[in-house]
Amino acid sequence: MTVQKAKGPGSFRQKEKFLFCFILLMGLILVLLIPPYDSPDELTHFQNVWAIGHGQAFSGEYWAEGKLSLPAGFTPLMDEYPVRLIGIANHGKCSWTDLFRQSAAYQPTGDMITVEGRIFSFGYLFSALGMALGSAVGSLFGIPLLSSPYIQLLLGRIANWIVFVLVTFASLRKEQPFRKTLFLLATMPMTLFLAATLNYDAILIPVSFYMFASVLSLSENRIDEVPVAEYTRLVLCALFLCGIKAPYACLMLLFLLLPRNALGTDAHRRMQRRFVILLAALIGLVLASVPYLVPAGGAVGYTVEQRDWLLAHPFALPGILLKTLWVDAVSLIIGFWGCYGWLDLHFPRIWTVVGWIVLLGVAVFECCSFPSSGHRRKRLPGLIATILVYSILCTLQYISHAPKANGGIIGGDHSYGFQGRYLIPCFLPFMLTFANSSLNQKKPKLVSALKNTLAWVVVCWGVICYLLGTVTLLTRYWI
Repeated sequence: MTVQKAKGPGSFRQKEKFLFCFILLMGLILVLLIPPYDSPDELTHFQNVWAIGHGQAFSGEYWAEGKLSLPAGFTPLMDEYPVRLIGIANHGKCSWTDLFRQSAAYQPTGDMITVEGRIFSFGYLFSALGMALGSAVGSLFGIPLLSSPYIQLLLGRIANWIVFVLVTFASLRKEQPFRKTLFLLATMPMTLFLAATLNYDAILIPVSFYMFASVLSLSENRIDEVPVAEYTRLVLCALFLCGIKAPYACLMLLFLLLPRNALGTDAHRRMQRRFVILLAALIGLVLASVPYLVPAGGAVGYTVEQRDWLLAHPFALPGILLKTLWVDAVSLIIGFWGCYGWLDLHFPRIWTVVGWIVLLGVAVFECCSFPSSGHRRKRLPGLIATILVYSILCTLQYISHAPKANGGIIGGDHSYGFQGRYLIPCFLPFMLTFANSSLNQKKPKLVSALKNTLAWVVVCWGVICYLLGTVTLLTRYWI
């Protein structure tokens, strides 16, 4: 195999290692500071992760009747802590003393409660494994504390965090021209916020990063054939990407950027490898979709009337998509850059918008200053994938959220509940579409200096936002 290495990313590499490790280690603080079940939909995620980690997700009773045996102490947590970050029922401070006292007094019971929104997702496997290992160690050494609700929540969050760190670091090691932008995306406040929770975005985001970095690295470097180990990782990316959230299957279009011989010099071998990748994606899609086809499963919140109205008015969809983008533009920017939709820091929104613009500036300089080996139309899959992901997610949100948000009115003019965090995995593919080397050809030294300066401005801004977030969490909810 012949590989021509891309140019190294320069002095930023050594500095980024220290800063990246520092910020990501600080994420463990977020694991403790985010109140129980207070990240986006974490209450539902906890129920699903618990069901998988404790084997209940494989029972007919769980899927048919929605019954789940949850630990004693779960119901008080469920009643006390959810939605504190958005200011609902926030009647007092959280207390580690109470949480750990309750955990120490934990006694397992077989009580069953009925839950909704049951989902199977590959994004739950690592957090479920963290819970299962904690319970196993607790049973082996007689430590019931490890099986208590709060400790199980922390173990699941820590497992997600470890996977996020490892996969993201592997993505940054790839020799590809978007390393600075990927690094900045990985250390944004919202990314760190999600990575420190049970949300399956903690796995989806680094997997999408790794797939993008791998495909672009292989397409920009001369290769005869993808090594078996790297090919195996690409297959796993397809499995996890499609098995976490079905609309992100559109990002599979990025595989079209791979060189002709990347999947094998022999035509039969190329066909076999493509088949395995598509099979992995299909398995993920099927497993991610099954819960929505089960009675009383994950699709329970979807409104039949809204769906039927949309089917009867198909030409209304483009207008709904555009109106959603226009109406929620500020919300999308804020939700993309920071966790402020869930944790209001009470500082002017313009700060967030400026930070986002600088991040965009880094990406523009980076994507417009490397010599791309492919024709412009070869980079269109990224743009098409991004538009498809946005359209599908927005449509699903329109069906499921609009009737709840507007009092049951069917046929609204835009989608409710669409959040900027959904677009994090789409940012790099979108920017790839505009890649060219025009800036480098004009002022190479100036462009390089501006890229590094802007990168550090964004890093400093991200650190400030992170510190503001952690201080706000600590003072508002704990002390």
